[in-house]
Amino acid sequence: MLSQLSLDCLHRLRQYAPPPTSWHSVSLSRRAAVLILLHPNSLGDLSVVLTMRGPTLSSFSSQAAFPGGKADSESESEFTIARREAYEEIGLPLSLDPKKYVLEEIVTLPAHLARNWLVVRPSVAYLSHLNASDGPIKINDVLELDQFTTNEEVSAVFTVPFERFLQVGEGWYKGSWMDWGGLRWRQHVFSVKATDNDIIPNNIGMNGQPVYKVWGLTARILLDAARIAYAREPEMEYSPKPGDELLISKMIEIGKLGATRDKSELSIRFSDLFDNELLAQL
Repeated sequence: MLSQLSLDCLHRLRQYAPPPTSWHSVSLSRRAAVLILLHPNSLGDLSVVLTMRGPTLSSFSSQAAFPGGKADSESESEFTIARREAYEEIGLPLSLDPKKYVLEEIVTLPAHLARNWLVVRPSVAYLSHLNASDGPIKINDVLELDQFTTNEEVSAVFTVPFERFLQVGEGWYKGSWMDWGGLRWRQHVFSVKATDNDIIPNNIGMNGQPVYKVWGLTARILLDAARIAYAREPEMEYSPKPGDELLISKMIEIGKLGATRDKSELSIRFSDLFDNELLAQL
């Protein structure tokens, strides 16, 4: 059964009211969503499901990520996109056995602007047994492995205790401040050791230990979500505002984030678009 701490986390996520979003105002070609899939682990705590992207993908190959992807139609909600992609990428069934499992859609968090200028919204969901006394979820038992192993988008699926993304520790966390187009951006890097429960361990790290490096936007989203859930400050330095809603809205105001995506966008500096007063707020 879930600990009281974990029950409180789920309650806070259910109560969280995200700020107004510009996600629906950007063109279809810019919209993306990811699934923050939480489930009970053997200690009664929450774990989160992550993936390693396939090595042949054209963007962010061999990087840790949430299940997720781009919108297919204007009518798709963030959760619908994330849910569809979770089936395509890791085989999370679109129709779970109602006699065994419950998947609760909890909340959609503020949008982030990715480095490739997609606007990404994370949707949080909680997967549990219908009968809570059945204990922890073993993600290997839930996924349709045939679906997972026949696609090239994902090379591994693994789970991590959710609370860990608020913590530092030797061999676990490294962080530094970076410049992203004139914005001060905190880079978080978490080193996750593989376990026997992982599906197809992928990266080999120090001393031959399989290690997954969780960093970039995925790490930032995890930290933001954990801050909301656990209602406490992380042990590391961080960017205080969850998401990039203000940045996205200002980009839309000046005619950026249009329907046509171009590689030249990657070299644009926000410091050339906005004054110092606004940059300090972003």
